[in-house]
Amino acid sequence: MAKNPYYINIKDPEYWLFPTCGYNTDGTVSEEQRTIVMPEGMDRNFTFTDSLMRKAADLSPDTVFTHEHHAGYETFFVETGSMDFYINGKKTRVDAPRIIHMQPYQAHGFVFRDDVQFRGAFLDWNCADDSVATNILEQHYPDAKKDPKVFALLCENIDLHMRERSIFREVPVEDMVEVKDPARPAASFDLGGAVMKMLVARWEYGGKKELWCAEMQPGFSVAWEDYTPAQDLYYITKGKVRFKIYDEEFVAGQDSLVKIPKYASRSLVVEEEAVMYDIGGQTRWLALLEDLFSMRKYDPVRAADPAQIAALKKKFGCFVDKIDMK
Repeated sequence: MAKNPYYINIKDPEYWLFPTCGYNTDGTVSEEQRTIVMPEGMDRNFTFTDSLMRKAADLSPDTVFTHEHHAGYETFFVETGSMDFYINGKKTRVDAPRIIHMQPYQAHGFVFRDDVQFRGAFLDWNCADDSVATNILEQHYPDAKKDPKVFALLCENIDLHMRERSIFREVPVEDMVEVKDPARPAASFDLGGAVMKMLVARWEYGGKKELWCAEMQPGFSVAWEDYTPAQDLYYITKGKVRFKIYDEEFVAGQDSLVKIPKYASRSLVVEEEAVMYDIGGQTRWLALLEDLFSMRKYDPVRAADPAQIAALKKKFGCFVDKIDMK
């Protein structure tokens, strides 16, 4: 049976690209990492990784050396376990499920209290560039990444700059703006059958994208316009969603990605209460939904005019044709 070109099971090794490990100074494994989706386009969007971060042997803050990147944005889904998160002189404890979002020049580090499932989505950062070469290197020299010289070379090639030992003040997780809680979104809109929640705003991505979560009920459906000129990447963390892309129909469940190419016909129907993230994040959902709800409140005649709604969607890069709830 041919492999589905649009579906990715994150937990299945068949879908792992260039699996590799990171190591502690004593040679023990600190991270099991696999690239799932490689970067695409001018903004190097859509990169997605899956890592199992191993529990730290020493939880002392005296051991924490932070690092920074001079370009790119990192968004991590903390799916299991707990960790201490250090950033810009602050420390907090992060328990799953949470989302961590970091921008360039923010000095940060992590101490993992448990084995943590740590999934990353990246924009404008070359973190995946070395994965092919590193994978080949390890096939020939399995212990290469345990060599401090190789680690230094990797840091140079992926814009990773080490900082000194962290001086920090401890703060509640609610006071750490870099930690996002799906239960406390920055904005929320009820569409009837689905609640759209903004977790990371466009201004936190340098104006290039947004991160939204859709909490959807069974029977909720979405159909897109024909020849939609946008690539999409959706991350499902709960439930079951039936997709139809071109003539390929399939169900995506927890721990899966759905990757849709430009111009493809696409639709979905929710079969079981589901949570899905828009990783590509190109639509200006915040502006669109703010203006839509404003029109409904202050100018319902315009809000009932299909031509006005079509113009609104076009203005903010939305290619959804219709939504429905059965």
